[in-house]
Amino acid sequence: MNLRSYAVLTVAAALTITSTAATRAAQTPRAESAATGKIRDMTATLTVVDAETNFDELKKIGGSFATSYRFKRMDLSYKNPDKIRLEAKVSGISGLMVFNGDTKMVKVPFRKDIRNVRQHPGQKQTLMDLGIFATDYLASAYSASYLRSERNLQVYKLSQRNTDSRSYEVVWVDPKTSLITRRVSFDAENEIRKELRFKNPLQVRPGIWVPRRIEVYNQFGKLGAVQALEDVKVNLGVGESLFRIS
Repeated sequence: MNLRSYAVLTVAAALTITSTAATRAAQTPRAESAATGKIRDMTATLTVVDAETNFDELKKIGGSFATSYRFKRMDLSYKNPDKIRLEAKVSGISGLMVFNGDTKMVKVPFRKDIRNVRQHPGQKQTLMDLGIFATDYLASAYSASYLRSERNLQVYKLSQRNTDSRSYEVVWVDPKTSLITRRVSFDAENEIRKELRFKNPLQVRPGIWVPRRIEVYNQFGKLGAVQALEDVKVNLGVGESLFRIS
């Protein structure tokens, strides 16, 4: 083989490798294509199912995390992008939590706390907590990396933006409904912290789905709590004043 022939073969091999890599990249699903941007606003009620709540198992996730499930009913309001309001009451005590972009406000009797959580996106409440794979928090709080496909589901790793935290989420997404069926939270040492499973999907508007059952498992795979998502209303209009930080 002469030098010219060798050079031609080398270039051809390089082009083949480049073409194959480009084809694979083109075939790799993008998180944004599986996510929904159709939800402009939402109101709903989250209700804890008493018969399926085990506080001993919840406490293994964390004491404050378990305490949040003492609130048996929570009214939720959402507005795109990145605005969520949660109101609850237990034993006559009211609690309010508002997220507006990077600002978090918590109000309980005789106490109000306002802080910037831009560098702590894991502290935010988003539609991901309801099992909805949405474009707003992917753009602002999490960077998605495709891992693999499992049957009809796409699996993504979600890393926090604007932070040096190495904790992350792995989510299993149905691209037809933009719903997360399973979400596993990992700490910086790659240890499982908790797992959420989202079930009983319901189409509340054409092309907009929500799960009606949220199951919470601790790091040992034990069921700690179940929440029902009820009275869901989408795109009927939610006022900006609900999310005012003051």
